[in-house]
Amino acid sequence: MGHIIQPDWEQLRQQFYIVNEPQPDVLYRIPFVELATPQGMKSFLEDYAPRLGAPDLVPAATFFCSWLTGLPLAVQYYLSVHQTAMRLSLQQLTLNMYMSGPYCQFAFEADTLWLEPVSGDRDLLRYHTVAAMYEDILRPLLESMAAVTGEHVRMLWRQIPARYYYFVQLWQQQVEEPVRIRLEQDLNYVLNELPADVFALSRNPLRVPPRYTDNLERSGQVLIRSACCLYHKMDSGDYCFNCPKMSEGVREERRLAYESKEG
Repeated sequence: MGHIIQPDWEQLRQQFYIVNEPQPDVLYRIPFVELATPQGMKSFLEDYAPRLGAPDLVPAATFFCSWLTGLPLAVQYYLSVHQTAMRLSLQQLTLNMYMSGPYCQFAFEADTLWLEPVSGDRDLLRYHTVAAMYEDILRPLLESMAAVTGEHVRMLWRQIPARYYYFVQLWQQQVEEPVRIRLEQDLNYVLNELPADVFALSRNPLRVPPRYTDNLERSGQVLIRSACCLYHKMDSGDYCFNCPKMSEGVREERRLAYESKEG
């Protein structure tokens, strides 16, 4: 067993929403072991949905999936960038919901956090590290969400891939070539090679190829989401510009309207 490495708690808090103490003025706090049950998930989503301005529990679930991505992204970042395996379990984590201005925010409180240097068979260690995150932590949460909302769990999983592509591309701009290659290889492993039985599905639901389109200002490309987040169902919400449900014709109309407004 490797030795414990000291975590960078400030980075974990800012980038991945992982903290080592309860948040002040917390609105809702629940251990992950309870959140992973339909009863616990229903109680949480019923509290979160009205704060979000959601008409029912489904948009609250999709938005929460985006927040949950912080956990596997942290595992991915430490594995690829720091050559370090992050050890987490459902029993270690507690959800904290709090307000930041007018918005609900989340923090994943970890009572302990093991970081072990990668040694020996990296491929085997990568499988165990990554599979533990998806099979033991995320899967029970998303299955409970699916049971409560009536949505297929695959739709919830598909809130994740586009965020992966976005953040890995961002990290690749900040590191040297060997680390960029590792980031690409580890991303490909999770999205394309992680066995389907980890998700208890017939295929890996994260296998959604990235698609891009011209951004609103036509100054570059924007990544199209891997699944609709249902923002259009919120109070005063609309379809996101990079929603996969939006046609290129409607996107072009938005670009033209933007150009007209900007003069």
